[in-house]
Formats: sequence, C-alpha cells, structure tokens
Amino acid sequence: MQARPSPPQEVELKLEAMPSELGRVLAHPLLTERSDSARTQTLHSTYFDTPDHTLRQAGISLRVRRDGERRIQTIKAARRSNSVAVARNEWEHEVESDSPDYALAKGTALEPLLEHSDRIEPVFHVTTERRLRDIAYGDSAIEVAADSCTIEGKERTTSFGELELELKDGTPAELFQLALALSTATPLRLSFKTKAERGYEAASGEQPTRIKAAPVVLKRKMTSATAFQTIAASCLQHLMANEAIVRRVPEADAVHQMRVALRRLRAAITLFKAVVEDERRDPIRAELKWMANVLGEARDLDVYITTVLEPARDRFGTDQSYKSLLAEYQKRRDRAYDTARETISSPRFMTSVLETAAWIEAGDWLEGGGKAARKLRTRPVAILAGEELGRRRKKIIKRGRHLVELDPEERHQVRIEIKKLRYATEFFESLFKGGGAKKRKRKALSALEALQETLGELNDIAVGSHMDSSPTADAIHQEQITRVDGLLADAVGQYQKLASLEPFWRS
Repeated sequence: MQARPSPPQEVELKLEAMPSELGRVLAHPLLTERSDSARTQTLHSTYFDTPDHTLRQAGISLRVRRDGERRIQTIKAARRSNSVAVARNEWEHEVESDSPDYALAKGTALEPLLEHSDRIEPVFHVTTERRLRDIAYGDSAIEVAADSCTIEGKERTTSFGELELELKDGTPAELFQLALALSTATPLRLSFKTKAERGYEAASGEQPTRIKAAPVVLKRKMTSATAFQTIAASCLQHLMANEAIVRRVPEADAVHQMRVALRRLRAAITLFKAVVEDERRDPIRAELKWMANVLGEARDLDVYITTVLEPARDRFGTDQSYKSLLAEYQKRRDRAYDTARETISSPRFMTSVLETAAWIEAGDWLEGGGKAARKLRTRPVAILAGEELGRRRKKIIKRGRHLVELDPEERHQVRIEIKKLRYATEFFESLFKGGGAKKRKRKALSALEALQETLGELNDIAVGSHMDSSPTADAIHQEQITRVDGLLADAVGQYQKLASLEPFWRS
C-alpha cells in the first residue's frame, strides 16, 4: 500500500518586538542588500470557532484572510515538535467569500469536526500591516514578515509587533542564525504565541496566570540529540509563557514558574552534558543561572513573607517593630519584582534566550566531536535515560542516609539532587510504560516531591536566620527553629520510603 502523503507544514520562528522597532529591523543590511523583493500588505483576517471554542480545544485554527480582493482560507493544526521553531500542519485554499468553505476541509484536520459547522461563527478579527522581504541566507530561502497587528475581540482590542521568519527552503537552523543577526538592530524576544492564541485572549477577556510545564513526550528509539532538543524546547516554551505574564504583572506564581523552567533547562543540559558538549554549553548554562538568580531574590523574599512573617501576625501583630519589619520586607519584595521585570525586558535577557534557542537548534554540539560524539548523539534516549536515572538515584540514596547529621548546606545539596532526579523523571517518564512502571513512577514522583518540600522548609528556616538581625526577626526565627526536629523526622521517613521503592525504569 502506498504511504499517505504528509500534510503540508510551515516552519517559522516567531519574534516579538515593539511595532515602532520593526522599521529598524527592516533597515538591517541583511534585508536591504540581500532581499529579492520588498512588498507590503494590509491583511484582514477573521478567525472562526464555535461559541465554546471546540476547534481551539482540538488544537485547530480556522481563518479567512482578505488581501485586497483575494481571500485565502487557512486551516492549521498544532503538532508536537522537537524544535524551538514553530511547526504546524497547514492547509490553504482560495475562497470566494469571507466565510469558510467547508467543502475544502476534506482531508484536513478540520474534517472530523465538521459536525459542528452549523455552530461555527466569527470569534475575533486581526488587522495586519505586513512588510515582506524574501532573502537568501546561507543555503536557505527565508521569508521575513514584519507585522504590526491589531486584534479586535469581544472583550478587548490589543496591538503588538511580530517578526516572522518562515523557512521556504533549507534548514531550520539558519532561521536562528538570521534571527541573531537581525537582533543586532533591536533586541528581539523569542515568542511561541500565535495570533490565534492572542485573539482568543482578546475574545474572552482572559488574562493567563502562571503556566506549568507541559508533559514531555519522547519515544524509546528517539536519538539522544533529538530528545534533548524536545526537552529543551519544552523548557523554553514554559519560560517564555510565564515571562509574558510577569511583564504584564509581577505575579509571584509566574515568577516561580520562570525559575522552574530555568532550573529544568539547566538540569536537562546536565543530564545530556556529554551529548551537548561544545564551547557554548557552559556559557549558556551560566546565563541561565544568571537569569534564575535575578528572579530568585523576588521569589525568596515572597516565600519569607508568606511563610514566616505573615503567619507570625497572630503573635506579633500589635508590636510596632513587627509592623515595621513586615513593611520593610514588602518594600524589598516590590523592589526585587521591579528588578525582575526590568531584567526580563533587558537586551541581555532577550538576546540570551535567543542565543540559547539557537544553540539548542543549531549548536556546534550537533556536528562536532568526531565518531565518539556522534555515537552519543545517535544513541537511543531510552539507554541514556536508564543510566542517568539510576546514577542519580544512587547518589541520593548514598547522600541521604544520614540526613539528621548533615549540616544545612549539605542537606540543601541533597535537595538539589532530589530536584534533578525529579526533573529527570518528568523528562523521561513517557519512555517507561510496561510492567507496572506507571504506578511505580507515580510513587517515585510523590516521594521525591514530599522529600523535596520538607528539605525546602528546612532550608527556608536556615536561610531565615540571615534575613534580618532585629529582635523581632530573631524571635520569629527562634519559633521557626522549634519546627526543625519534626521536619527532620518527616524527612527521614520520606527518605526511607523513597529508598524502598523499586526503580520504575527497570523492567
């Protein structure tokens, strides 16, 4: 039987910039000197869905776009990608009116949902002032679209600027090389948010809150290189989804999720360190650590206020020194959040994220190192996963045997190792399914999470002793110290439970 042809796909890199900055990008010599053509368009797009957003829930977008007298119907379906670049299945047809032609949906991702066609209606409108350039870059043909967009939804109207680099021919790696070159004109922010996603927010009036990491799906025969790219792309999406929230409002949970995303990405680099070894690996990790440290001050102050100072209000609430202490820490937290927001809007942060994406997608680690390195890259990820999970579990079992005797810093190091094993478990869990692995996996994650949380509380108490030296702070800290013995007993019990579990990755 002849194989069915793959649906057409678009591969594009999305970059966000202020609409006023797009002209500076278009004035870059790469676009003015290498462009085969320069053209402008005014595009009017209407996106369609049911009132309860059935298409959106299925990962499908349906739009009709008008360019002059021409109308194009586009159906897009999201698909999993191991690349930082957006990859979607896409079907386009010219149509006669501003309404969808469902006869053209046959053979597309929309076809199974046509039973809802009588309920499909306009949901939001996007007006795009687009400036286009086609350039030859390296061995690739790339279309550069600078879009100044206005979205009109039921609940609000929003505007934004976007640069789309769409690969017409060549390799996705060269999209990133071009993006880095263009970012010298003005800092460009890596973006994963589609116009459709922005439109649904405008239609519903929803403002997304903190976003947790999406599950990572790997296959046992997937190469270690591809597995790393899949995991790393997921981490970057997690980071930038929450970064967009923090830029809008300094939400504590979104800041925390940004730090989680950075820790997960650093953990992934460590797990695959032999696979991704090149000159850029360690500088990339250092920049990710810098980002996490900047966000860390705001997060640490927030935790101290909400878990230590505010619960002490019942006992010290009438004490003026307590009120002054709480007010001072709230001011410090506000300043730390201001610093975090300034940092994520800085050229250094935006460029570092883009450089990290370029390294993940097109770093020297993908080609260099000779035969031994090539063997590591092409080795099935299931083998690497079993080795890494086993090695990290062994280290925790060894270091955690004497939790009570360890000093606070040593216990903190055990917690870091637990966190790395937990992230590794989440990264690799889709590789191990048979023989009761799923049940053992749940038990392992539960035990790791419980022990990590208890050791985290112990670390917060240790750190709290250095937060302030005032008499009120000392009194509050002494109360916290009374919790240490009980927390240590909990940690010992949780460690013993973890040590007794059969590793889920062993058949």
